[in-house]
Amino acid sequence: MEPNPRPGRKKKSVPSEAAEPLPLTWEANPVLLPEDAKTVDLGTLNSSMTLVRKRSRARQLVDMRRRENAKESLRELTRDNEVYGFTKGQFSLLDLITACLERTGPAHLSLSTWTAARNEIVAIEALAASGLITGTRWLIDYTFVRRDRSAAHQIRKTFGFDSIRVANTHSKFCIFQNEEWKLVLRSSMNLNMNPRFEDFTIANDPEVADFLGNILDEIWSKQKKELSSDGKPGDFERFFRDNL
Repeated sequence: MEPNPRPGRKKKSVPSEAAEPLPLTWEANPVLLPEDAKTVDLGTLNSSMTLVRKRSRARQLVDMRRRENAKESLRELTRDNEVYGFTKGQFSLLDLITACLERTGPAHLSLSTWTAARNEIVAIEALAASGLITGTRWLIDYTFVRRDRSAAHQIRKTFGFDSIRVANTHSKFCIFQNEEWKLVLRSSMNLNMNPRFEDFTIANDPEVADFLGNILDEIWSKQKKELSSDGKPGDFERFFRDNL
């Protein structure tokens, strides 16, 4: 005979078959959803995205953590060698830009950066006023336009609406071009003072300069300069969503 259950307790019923487990459901986390705003996808450009070649130039590896300034780091730069080095943040990308222009003389500057500070924009304006910069074009991340609209407007006001294009970019490089130089500066640094361990490569390299320049040319042709006017952030998002 089955024993009586304890007083006050109900006898547990045992199902003849195991019940099907309930499916787990939850609302999608909006933080993890992809952004609706599409940006200029460099992967969709017709320009080649890779450059493969044999190493043919002299390369100088330098540790700049003990050097005083950017100008000293470029003292051995010539048209025939390449300088690759690190800093501990004692000089900035702006300092390297200034040192490059002092080496090349007056040149056109193409610049790609994720962010920039207004002080650095003013300093580049001063370089243009001095004649060292003969023209500019800026490729900047669209979040920079949203984070600091006044700085983005400062670029447009100083260098013209056609000088700026907006993309989803984290690439940092500069091209200095005149009749004698096609100098390329590639770096982990943005155009703001950030005292961290950073790297840079500088070389007079027409092949890389043309490679990067072709990509910029296509971006400039795909995105109308009117989008670079002083519009609202939503204007950029609608453009990326509807046109690219």
